[in-house]
Amino acid sequence: MAVLVALILGMVSVPADAGWVTKTISDNSTNALGGKISGDFVLFTGRVEGPDDSQNRIYLYRISTGEKKTVGLPSVNMTITGPEISGEYATWFETPRVDFGPGTTGIAQNRVFLCSIRNGSAGIIDDTGNAWWPRIDRGKILWQNDVSEGLDTRIVLYDIDTGERKEVCTLPIVNPAAVLFNGDRIAYLGRNGLFLYSLTDNINTEVFRNNAGNVSNTGVSDYAMKGDYLVYTTRRITFEGQDKGSFKELFLYVISTGKTERIDPVSGTLLGSSQPPAGTERSPDISSPFTDGKRIGWVYTENSPRSSIVLCDPQTGAVEKISLDGIACDVSIDGDRIIWVESHFPSFHGDLVLAQEIPDSGEDMRAAAPGFSSCIGILALMGALMLLCRKK
Repeated sequence: MAVLVALILGMVSVPADAGWVTKTISDNSTNALGGKISGDFVLFTGRVEGPDDSQNRIYLYRISTGEKKTVGLPSVNMTITGPEISGEYATWFETPRVDFGPGTTGIAQNRVFLCSIRNGSAGIIDDTGNAWWPRIDRGKILWQNDVSEGLDTRIVLYDIDTGERKEVCTLPIVNPAAVLFNGDRIAYLGRNGLFLYSLTDNINTEVFRNNAGNVSNTGVSDYAMKGDYLVYTTRRITFEGQDKGSFKELFLYVISTGKTERIDPVSGTLLGSSQPPAGTERSPDISSPFTDGKRIGWVYTENSPRSSIVLCDPQTGAVEKISLDGIACDVSIDGDRIIWVESHFPSFHGDLVLAQEIPDSGEDMRAAAPGFSSCIGILALMGALMLLCRKK
């Protein structure tokens, strides 16, 4: 009996924390570069070890079956990046490599791809040469077209069902890779701070204004948006005085009300808009904010190389933590599933990790990924073995 139990327990995946079970979905030979999750699918970028970005690949992983396949390969002298997924569609773009290498000629141009998950086909939807960083949400794809002669960027909206594309606005974007799209809203970093643009009424809302002075500078580091939530981090650099140094702070902006609240990154407590954080609350390194419109989250690191993923429900105040042995980044959440890239010092290799929240008793487990429900079956088997021993 003891031997059987030991063998069974050796097959169990170890939870990252109480309430979550994790598994690595990237191969050992693949360096995961980041991805997104939507429903039963994970779309991510990876490449073999090394700096050669011509080896970038776009992978699609199905959670319920564990099937993984390559859906995107770069053309000659190109690399691919920027995977985005929503429902049954995915998108990414390819762009010229920084260094083509010896013996190559010509200048290639950017191309945006659309992939139908249902039939596995992928095709080009923009090959004008200056389109990049597509974003997808509920049957719409938004991308940017550079305007070399001006300061603003043209924004193009594409309807997947009709194939219609149109230029919807121009925005003064300073970080194209950080542009977000959800519903009718575009979040972007402009020259003066973080802004929210509404495609419905063409209103540009200032969420956070950068501050620059002789003593300190403050600007937005990173942000995430979904539904009614925009969660972001700021970095304040103070050049002199008692607070000299670099500090990060965490904020939640509720789009429908326009209200901003500070967040304690360690406890997850909403502090209100005017309450300044204590020195101990500024000590962790905060990164990778994320949200699915229901919960918000972020990564904080106090004792490198360990980090924690914090989940907070702004409506109820409920907070959960997933403690990790490595450093997490590029976190994406959809309901009871989370993915992130995890690295372990001193290696620069990144593993793509999928975490499944363990449901309360009585909930349906059939949609869980292979391996996630194994703990339930193991417990049942152990119970049966114990009954047999009692009968003997």
